Amino acid sequence: MKVLIDTKAGPQVINLNRRRAVRLRCYDCSGFNYAEVASCRHTDCSLHPFRSGQGRQDAKKRAAAIRAFCLWCMCDQRYEIAQCTCPTCSLYSYRNTKTDKSVEITCQGQEKAIYEGES
Repeated sequence: MKVLIDTKAGPQVINLNRRRAVRLRCYDCSGFNYAEVASCRHTDCSLHPFRSGQGRQDAKKRAAAIRAFCLWCMCDQRYEIAQCTCPTCSLYSYRNTKTDKSVEITCQGQEKAIYEGES
């Protein structure tokens, strides 16, 4: 699924799946430094076991970790997760149980409208 996310180089359209979304979220959290992701000491973060994006991972546990992270980000307010105002977060389309396909980039120029909040 192609989505617009914030990266070190600015907003970019990236083909994303859950594994890559977690990796990019950790990369963003660490100040865009891959060495920091590898040596992350935030073991209480729900995404910590999935930060490397490599090896055999349990997809259900990873999806639950994404939802737990979003719940933490929204200060444990479940209602706020559905009302999230950050569509450029790499986890945005995976924050609910079902994947939110409404943020998928399907045509040229759509990414500008999403980034400017005109969706």
